[in-house]
Amino acid sequence: MLEWVRRLFPRRWGDRRARTHRRVPRRERERVQERAAVIGVSVVLLLVAGLLGGGAIYQYWYLPRQVVVEVNGEPITRADYWKMRRLELLNQISQYQQLANLMSGQQSVQYQQLADQARQQLTTVERDPINQATVGQMIDDRLVLQRMGQLGVALDEREVEDYTVSLFSSVPLLTPTPTLGIDPTAAAWATATAAVTPTPLPTPTPEPGVTPTPQATPTPTPSESPTPTPTVPPEEARATATALMGEYQKNVLEQAGLSLADFQRLVVRPMLAREKVQRVLEERIPLRAEQIHAAHILLATREAAEQALADIQGGADFATIARERSIDSDTAPNGGDLGWLPRGYMPSAFDEVAFALAPGEVGGPVQTQYGWHIVKVLERDPDRPLSERMLQALRGQALSRWLDEQRRTSTIRWHLGLTPLPTPAVQPFVAPPDAPPTPTPTPTPTTVPGTPTVEVSPTATPLP
Repeated sequence: MLEWVRRLFPRRWGDRRARTHRRVPRRERERVQERAAVIGVSVVLLLVAGLLGGGAIYQYWYLPRQVVVEVNGEPITRADYWKMRRLELLNQISQYQQLANLMSGQQSVQYQQLADQARQQLTTVERDPINQATVGQMIDDRLVLQRMGQLGVALDEREVEDYTVSLFSSVPLLTPTPTLGIDPTAAAWATATAAVTPTPLPTPTPEPGVTPTPQATPTPTPSESPTPTPTVPPEEARATATALMGEYQKNVLEQAGLSLADFQRLVVRPMLAREKVQRVLEERIPLRAEQIHAAHILLATREAAEQALADIQGGADFATIARERSIDSDTAPNGGDLGWLPRGYMPSAFDEVAFALAPGEVGGPVQTQYGWHIVKVLERDPDRPLSERMLQALRGQALSRWLDEQRRTSTIRWHLGLTPLPTPAVQPFVAPPDAPPTPTPTPTPTTVPGTPTVEVSPTATPLP
């Protein structure tokens, strides 16, 4: 059969056998090997380029766009966090360096070390763990911008531009905001308090055998008329501020990775919005309000509070229990006296109990972030002026209390495995501004060694 096939296709069969047994020339083999080597190197280079390109895409495109936290659906990305963190560290470096230059000795060394630590952190921001305090500030900034419309606050671009330039001016460029008022009666109280003459210090008694040195009486100097401060034209002041802003952009913002637009978006707009929201909230605080004069006993546990309440209901004196058991060291010496309180200064749980009591009644125990309170109402006034100190305290708390409410009513989702910083279970209590001052203990006189002690009876005759 095989022979028959050979005869039928002699040429095709012979060519195939010739091709099968033909020897490949050396140059052709070398060319094949060179092509294989080139292909291999190309594949390796392509793999390396792919890895490098993938790493670059991951580092410079994917990571910056990762979401750190969402505030009501609005994301805060790593890129914005890095910018704010660098700017924060640069500000810290500047502050610590200034303090190091002003101080001397060990204090200067400590501030210099803090500045050096901030410089080191500046180079590792993108590798370091997320600083949640910085993110917390950014969350509050977003909440202010998102919710300011509920208070009738709005920002326009011209206003933002003017405010940005004003940050770098040593003279006012914007129209000053009028000072908020105070009730005339409260103003009279403040004036009367400030007019109290301080008690003169006692004249020291000289030791035996020591001649006292007469105190030099300061010679009054003739009053000099103050040198008037030259008025800077607004155009010149704005030009100077603009130049300083350019230097800040070059020396600080570029180092932090922020453009001027980033600076306005992440820093200036939230700052201006906070000021305007703060103003609206302060204007809403009334000058007169229903108030109670209250006292409290602050205790660490519910059991201790229930025991104190049972003792008071059994006839024990409230003020005595406060002095003996209250952990509020500011008011305990005065029997727990908190002074006059309007609604809204103390926590809402405290107000709910306290404002339901009549004068002389005791209520509680009620829990707040400070511990457990037993409350006693001493007096009540349905329309009492807020003191100047209480007004300042309420105005100072207005923004933080409003932000607390916005956090409670917002949807804040943390990403990258992060969780919000826990709020301390117990916070230190600070006495209200109208609470009586803590009495200062009278120092016990010391006897000079070697000096005889003379006892004087009430009826003794004075020595000549």
